[in-house]
Amino acid sequence: MKNPLHHLTFKLILFHQHFLNPIKHGDFVMPNLDNCQQNFTWHNWNGNLTATPSNYCKPTDANDLPKIVLAAKNAGKKVRVLGGGFSWTPVVPTNDYMIDMTNFNRIISVDMEKNLVTVEAGMMVGDLSVELSEKYKLSLETETVIPYVTVGGAVALGCHGTGYNQGTYSDLVVGMEVILADGTWRTFTVESDGEEMMNALRVSLGALGIIFSVTLQCVPLFNLQVVDGRADMVDTINNIQKLVTSHDYVEVFWFPFNKQCWIKTWDKTPKPATESEIKWGWDELKTYLEISTFGKFLMDRLQNTPSLTPLIMQFFSFLMPENKLADNVIAESSLVFHYQTSYLQVWDMSYCINIPNNDFTNVQKAWNQVVNRVNALKDQGLYPQNMVLHTRYIQNSSAYLSPTVGNDHTCCIEILTFNGDGRPTSQYEDYFKQIEQDWIALGGKPHWGKAIYSIDNLKSMYGANMAKFLQIRQSLDPNQVFMNDFLYQVFQMQPSK
Repeated sequence: MKNPLHHLTFKLILFHQHFLNPIKHGDFVMPNLDNCQQNFTWHNWNGNLTATPSNYCKPTDANDLPKIVLAAKNAGKKVRVLGGGFSWTPVVPTNDYMIDMTNFNRIISVDMEKNLVTVEAGMMVGDLSVELSEKYKLSLETETVIPYVTVGGAVALGCHGTGYNQGTYSDLVVGMEVILADGTWRTFTVESDGEEMMNALRVSLGALGIIFSVTLQCVPLFNLQVVDGRADMVDTINNIQKLVTSHDYVEVFWFPFNKQCWIKTWDKTPKPATESEIKWGWDELKTYLEISTFGKFLMDRLQNTPSLTPLIMQFFSFLMPENKLADNVIAESSLVFHYQTSYLQVWDMSYCINIPNNDFTNVQKAWNQVVNRVNALKDQGLYPQNMVLHTRYIQNSSAYLSPTVGNDHTCCIEILTFNGDGRPTSQYEDYFKQIEQDWIALGGKPHWGKAIYSIDNLKSMYGANMAKFLQIRQSLDPNQVFMNDFLYQVFQMQPSK
């Protein structure tokens, strides 16, 4: 069934996101070929990161990219590439050259025999989904929830959606075109360069070069049966193995101080779509909180009267939608994957926990650690978590720097809290650090784009995989052109003289 409102709806959402509520990129003035904008201040979407690069470049001609790299290299400067600006970690900021790739935002080619799409790295993942669906009747088998991240950014950070038998977004990559530190263009594929090189490139943190385009493995367009509902939280976690392994895609949410959790399941179906637009709950909740007088009052109370947090969390949980299998809600996969299109500024930390041989014991421990800490802190009059605990379930990855590398399957578990301006208070950070240590003790690794406190431990977490990556990094960028302060800390490297 054709989705007539899908493309128009998505474009209106993008217009709202980038013009009515834009990422704070300032009033950008296009530079000349050899003159990127100076004295420009960049902020990420959440507002917790800022940078004033010596040159902020947003080229429209791909031939400018190697010129910028060589200009930086010759001046002894660094180059960092930004995507949608949705990361909490300082993976992008630099005081030198910052490149905005969002003008490179088109599909280059589609191989209908092999179901492959080659796309420029600055295209938004949501735009790619729409175009694949409407023009080519193709889909990706896994997607990020956020539609506004760039393809290059999603690949470089190992971003993911859900799907117990699906990998990360990066694992869809079978080829990549990169501008290297010497200004040369190089196309990498599994066939020509082997799995080791591709396993470094698939999650590179932008440390190997400028990703100009990627080739992704697609599948024929498919529909998903969507079921949203509430269930007893304790029963759900006690039986989480059965829930996750019984469905193609599963997400579980818990608003603190509720006996119930909210569950989303999606299953592939040959049945035709019944919906071209679905009210997903999150978007309605954000709109309600930002526009309605009572909603604004509730958000103010979360910050200024935290003792009301339990009541407000119960109300938020009540607002989440429910439907049953009998309701027959079916939609195209791209619409279902990108169910969340608007966001509150929150503090977010996510860790990837191994599920060995379908043993969910550590998942249950990680979940219960949050519940127990939330309840214990409540007894002390503290409410550092005032948004959801959220889990998604995916397959392992072979990419060296993927937080799911070496796992059988993975639970991606995250906690979110609201503080108005996206920045955490010391109370929030103390809580996040405690949870982080709990999850590290279970063998967890952090999402590269979300809050990380144990940065100095990352190299040891990745062990031999990090060593393999750094060997390839040295071969591709011996002069450290694509480094920044965060990466020096992660890799435990010293800047070259």
